[in-house]
Amino acid sequence: MIQTPIFGASDNEDATSSPSSDYQAPTPTGQEYDLIDKIVSDLPNVIDDESKKQVEEYIRACNNGNGPMVACFSTAEYLSLFDRKHADAAELYHNTCFRPAKDTSPNGVEVDGTKAYPPSCFNLGQMRMTGKGRTKFSRSEGYQLFDRACRGGHGGACYLQAKMLLSYPGSLGEGVPYDANKAAELLKFVCEEREDSVSCFTLATLMLRGDQVNSDADNVTPEEARGLKAVQVRSNERSRQKVASDERASLKRDPVFAEQLLQRGCSRGHAPSCYNLAVMYTQGDDGIEKSDEKAKEYQDKTEELVKRFGGFGMGECKK
Repeated sequence: MIQTPIFGASDNEDATSSPSSDYQAPTPTGQEYDLIDKIVSDLPNVIDDESKKQVEEYIRACNNGNGPMVACFSTAEYLSLFDRKHADAAELYHNTCFRPAKDTSPNGVEVDGTKAYPPSCFNLGQMRMTGKGRTKFSRSEGYQLFDRACRGGHGGACYLQAKMLLSYPGSLGEGVPYDANKAAELLKFVCEEREDSVSCFTLATLMLRGDQVNSDADNVTPEEARGLKAVQVRSNERSRQKVASDERASLKRDPVFAEQLLQRGCSRGHAPSCYNLAVMYTQGDDGIEKSDEKAKEYQDKTEELVKRFGGFGMGECKK
């Protein structure tokens, strides 16, 4: 099995250690983007006349936050990406994430009795998670913004919210809950309604891991997951055995549903999904018969995708 990273995992933890309840995710300093900003500011701001005209048009239409949401959102993106004025961009993202219910802007959706432009909530959530450009850093606000954007129909926000919900309990600080079942619901929504292969793959991984191994284990065999075989101990690898102190919940195994999820991902060109199907049909599982023919079919698909795209990429979540 292959698993995507989860917010809160530390690259510096000892390979043989187990997660602990006192682990806290590193806190950004707010200076991470300073070098990028300096490099960009030293480069000539090259923009063709047509694009410049469009920029001027939506800045004028935004009217300092009083205009249509889309115009203000576009202005915020320009301010952050080109002028590197992140604080000004954050203000406009907030403006277009929270508008009065009477706002008649195109593409605004009702959330909690107010109007929101979900991409603005999503972008502001990302800024809160990193403190980009020395703007406010708050994971709890980031989570709430992803939640608001998700309820407005933004698939990328639902995916990141799900990943936060799967982080080790308490590792992201107060205001960010741990809820594996809700995370699964969100991933299912993004997989099925937004046709996002990474969400399908991530949920399939959760449905296959079981409660015998820890929640971030890779390369779990069906026998290990079902408790039919002891979890192997490998050199230079953190123990994959589920320990009693691990506060993370395990979802009920459902290989048949996982198969459907992986087929969705593979059909959309997601190589890791195709690979896991090849492994599944090679080894078999509850409700999944071994099939050399199917295993070969998905192995060939995996190799074709790797060759076509030049690697075993995980892809990105759609908005």
